[in-house]
Amino acid sequence: MSNFVYIVPQPYCLEVESHKRLEAIKTNRCKVTHLLYIVDLKIYASSENNLERVMRTVKGGMDCIGSRWNEKKCVVVHVKRGCVKQTENMEIDELKSIKSLGEESTYKFLGVLENSKQEDKLVLENASKEYLRRLAIIWSSPLSDHSRVVATNQYALPVLSYLMWTQTWPLAQLQQVDREARKIIVEFGGKHPQGSTAILYMSRKCGGRGLRSVETIYKEIKIKAAMKLYYNPDPSMEAVRLFEEKSVRGGRHSAIKDARRYAEELGLHLKLEYPEPMCVTDDGKEVNGKKVKGCIAKARQEEVRAKVKEEKWQGKMICNRWEDVHLEQGDCFAWLSCWKAAPTHVVVGIQELYQQLLPRKVFYHRKVGTSGSGEERCRMCGKATESVPHILAGCGALAQTLYLARHNNALKILFFQVIRALDLVTSEVPWFSKIQPKPMYENERAIAYWDIPLYADNTHLKANRIDATIVDKENKKVSVIEMSCPWVENREEKDAEKTTKYGPLRWELEQRYPEYRVTQFNIIVDVLGGYSRDVRKALKELVGDKSDTIALQIQKSVITSSLNIARRFKLLK
Repeated sequence: MSNFVYIVPQPYCLEVESHKRLEAIKTNRCKVTHLLYIVDLKIYASSENNLERVMRTVKGGMDCIGSRWNEKKCVVVHVKRGCVKQTENMEIDELKSIKSLGEESTYKFLGVLENSKQEDKLVLENASKEYLRRLAIIWSSPLSDHSRVVATNQYALPVLSYLMWTQTWPLAQLQQVDREARKIIVEFGGKHPQGSTAILYMSRKCGGRGLRSVETIYKEIKIKAAMKLYYNPDPSMEAVRLFEEKSVRGGRHSAIKDARRYAEELGLHLKLEYPEPMCVTDDGKEVNGKKVKGCIAKARQEEVRAKVKEEKWQGKMICNRWEDVHLEQGDCFAWLSCWKAAPTHVVVGIQELYQQLLPRKVFYHRKVGTSGSGEERCRMCGKATESVPHILAGCGALAQTLYLARHNNALKILFFQVIRALDLVTSEVPWFSKIQPKPMYENERAIAYWDIPLYADNTHLKANRIDATIVDKENKKVSVIEMSCPWVENREEKDAEKTTKYGPLRWELEQRYPEYRVTQFNIIVDVLGGYSRDVRKALKELVGDKSDTIALQIQKSVITSSLNIARRFKLLK
């Protein structure tokens, strides 16, 4: 008969004089400091009598160092020939006893439910329920989208990831947990029902949501655990390593085989050699085992990006962003990674536009297949096909209303910042403010015009209405600022059109201000917030070090206005 007792002692601390340093004690190549303290303890014995004797010995030793048993959390398990045997409670003194565990009962050791062995299925079931419960709390809360994602990854997911280092779970069950998690997110408005799963798990800097999948975390942990077995010199880790290697030689299930298989799925090859394991990438680069975490994360993102590229409908526009050579790639999705307070409904709405899931006639006819008549003309203007490009940038019925409001709301952010630097106004205006600029501002240093036509003295001007003009008297500069919010694919074309269109006007300004340098700045930000490197240079010249902040504010203004336009179409019947 095999007997063991599970003990939960109360933690103790070592009191050390403030002027002395607690030195580490080297024992069997391991460092023991005051950070090593008793949390959970198991005692094994061959019989009940031996178990009682060992328990008293351990209890006496613990009393000497200031630890005490918490008998309410302790249990005794009697195992005979592999089966749990129910017995009476074990008395440790006249007033206290330890409960005896039955065959159907379990105890928790280091967070894992056990009986005569670890209950892997029960552990996964209980941990999954708690994970989904926390997920529902997070996504039903009033937190911003960024905070919800962070809370999901750092508060809900660790319920499962803590156990993954020692548990072996079927991938099918982990995939089911991921599906249940996505159902909860959809239920509370965090994702479109037909939205891309790959984009949900992609980095926010690349246009995704930044969530982490239970299945992928499990695979990553198994890879890291295998690497740790080979670079950790601890004697207990050596014993585990030898056991796993013996399992591989015997053809049995092994954590090492699982780690190698999961690494190959990411295009990585593990060289597990003690004491310096290596990870080799597809291009032949070798990464030290202790730095494999970054290599895995990079390979995982490449895998997700490949899945997005395979999605011809939901992933098309995001892939076009990645392939646009003129786009400022680092700032294209800054609204996702830098706008920490963005509400979830805003992020989900913009993702619907990127994934072409806006409920319009083209979507119903070509994607869903529920449009019986096959009519695709716009419900507002009745002229062109009702597609996302037409709704956001090509509908004539919205040109002088919602499109103009989007244009002005974005440009005024830059305009107010420029005239603030010239002391034409005394305070900054928030990007979401409804305050509109006055037609003219003037002081001794500069003159600023907002949407005022220029009447030429020397030539005939067909295009004489400038969005904003800044005359800097001190530096002898005239800045002509033109703003436009075209469709994604028309950004470069619109930039060239603006430059050509206002060429005669620039010549007229040069004649009017002969000693001044006249420069035209084209701020072309597409309807989804993307802009080129030339726009970044223009902002840098206009507002200096505040260019990053102004660019982000303009981007937020444009995408929220585009979302407002899209919602108008949702209300149409």
